[in-house]
Amino acid sequence: MVLDPAKPFDITCKVDASYDGMRLDKFVAATAPRISRTKIKEYNKQNRITVNDNIRPDSWRVKNGDIVVLRCRIPKGGEDLGRNIPVDIVYEDDDILGVNKQAGLVVHPVALHRHNTLLNALYWRYKDKLPSHQQITLVNRIDRYTSGVVLVSKNMDAKRILQKQFEARTVSKSYLALVLGNIEKDRGEINLPIGQKLNRTNRTMMGIRKDGAGKKSKTFYVVKERFCDYTLVQLLPKTGRQHQLRVHMSAIGHPLVADHLYGDNHGLVFYKDSLGSPVNELMRFALHAENLTFCHPVNGQEMTINAPPPDDFSSAVEGLRKGLTVKKGKLNILEEVEQEEETRDLQKIYGNTEFDKL
Repeated sequence: MVLDPAKPFDITCKVDASYDGMRLDKFVAATAPRISRTKIKEYNKQNRITVNDNIRPDSWRVKNGDIVVLRCRIPKGGEDLGRNIPVDIVYEDDDILGVNKQAGLVVHPVALHRHNTLLNALYWRYKDKLPSHQQITLVNRIDRYTSGVVLVSKNMDAKRILQKQFEARTVSKSYLALVLGNIEKDRGEINLPIGQKLNRTNRTMMGIRKDGAGKKSKTFYVVKERFCDYTLVQLLPKTGRQHQLRVHMSAIGHPLVADHLYGDNHGLVFYKDSLGSPVNELMRFALHAENLTFCHPVNGQEMTINAPPPDDFSSAVEGLRKGLTVKKGKLNILEEVEQEEETRDLQKIYGNTEFDKL
């Protein structure tokens, strides 16, 4: 299943031998299980499902090698274009890309961010470089305000192989975080179930749920450096629950710096002295995906993609290290509510990929 950034509301599925001879509606339902059969039939009545660029009835039998396209939304003029957004490519070969995503950039088109996303940026960069049989598609995802490694495939075979590794949890992920307070132990394990937060004031909030409604969630941590009122810590998630690292660190009394949902809703502003002008600031939650270790989808060799922390993160750490004057600044980050029907469909599709909204 592929989302083409050239057409950010098209879902492309290639039929393999295991689905040969299956009804079209059943095939789409099998490859997009979180979209209802009723919705699939509605899409087909609107001619929004094609087989090899042809409109076919629900009863059509797909064949091995067919290309099935589901258009989740009819785009308006100009919405299918890429965007010339700077992208930091830290690794590239014929099959995969490693991107060091900047904080604040949404990874794929959603209701409030249809164009200025990482996928749009990648399409702009590669639209004239890749042959027609190849497509740029995300393998994993990180939250908008998290910086760091995002793995991208250039073809469906690479995507499928990498996805199996994520599903089998054989991919190692490492994050750097700056948290409030001093963590006493040098290393430890957080093994607390996560689910939707009870009595939440924001629909995106997650929480520790010991009532059976939470999913098993595990995070290892290693203290890298302690400062007066802060700790630099390496986080090693063994599961991929929504907001897992943020929820787990908050649960042990050390929320991320500048976390507007699970922390004190204040960033850090650094001064050389108490009377001077600020020299730098960290005004988004302090989480960076520093590396990703996996087996290459073609040669099978284990490899690691590293992404250096951005300036706001590294400057904050260096400011604490040097003992600069630190003041707290009120954040102005709003969790955006995405309610449109087509966006929910896209999010359901992405629910089948590694969902690292940490």
